[in-house]
Amino acid sequence: MSWLTDPFQYDFMQRALLASVLVGVLSPVVGVWLVLRRVVYLGDAMSHASLAGVAIAYGAGVSVVGGALAAGAVVATLLVVLSGNRRLKPDAIIGVVSSTMFAIGVVVISRIDSGRELTHFLFGQVLTVTKSDVVLSAAITAIAVVVIATFFGDLKAASFDEMHARQVGIRVTAIHYGLLLLLAAAVVVSLRTVGTLMAVSMLITPAATARLVTNTARTMTLTAVAIGVSASATGLVVQYHLSSSPGATIALVVNLVFAVVFAATLPRRMRHHVRPTA
Repeated sequence: MSWLTDPFQYDFMQRALLASVLVGVLSPVVGVWLVLRRVVYLGDAMSHASLAGVAIAYGAGVSVVGGALAAGAVVATLLVVLSGNRRLKPDAIIGVVSSTMFAIGVVVISRIDSGRELTHFLFGQVLTVTKSDVVLSAAITAIAVVVIATFFGDLKAASFDEMHARQVGIRVTAIHYGLLLLLAAAVVVSLRTVGTLMAVSMLITPAATARLVTNTARTMTLTAVAIGVSASATGLVVQYHLSSSPGATIALVVNLVFAVVFAATLPRRMRHHVRPTA
């Protein structure tokens, strides 16, 4: 038992745990809809694109979180606007926008003398989070969870039957834009923990794991959150004893959980193909 509790006798580890748990809650809550909509590449695209906002904000001496959120809003707006072009598929548009934003971020980092400090946002540095970081992440998480809970029904309708959703008056485009903004928020909360490059692990893997053992969106969400929170806490304990990278360790733990669940459910899935229901 001491192996589990010893790490949290220090204040910085307690703050790290709170920050990790918040990521374990918000990322799966958003990631479930990426998995159900089969647009998981959006998570990778948004995490890479946010680097531009982080780098520009850091260089300007303003809030890095604000910069990342602004970059997410820019990406979301561009994706919605450019998706009106019928000659291009969504994945092509996402590839162009995300690679452009990522390239801007790399260029800005290369021009900043103290650019090495920005690597913390690439790979995460949860052990350095401050109380204010935790409070801000908690606020963002709470707002995002409330929004998703409020529009849960509209999200289901727009995800499972977009045509019917439009017919009953649901603003599908607005729902899609809102989901992109929530995705940006999830990436921002992940900045200090798993970093922008590994944020996709917390966005997608818990949701994908939950999809293997659940059949409804609500149960899938609750299961994904349970996986995300437990994997985040476990990864933090493991990295403490191994002196490894916190973000990478958390990502490995959550992917290990996926591998175990995938193997355990393989026989059942080979017998029965279960589709998700609303």
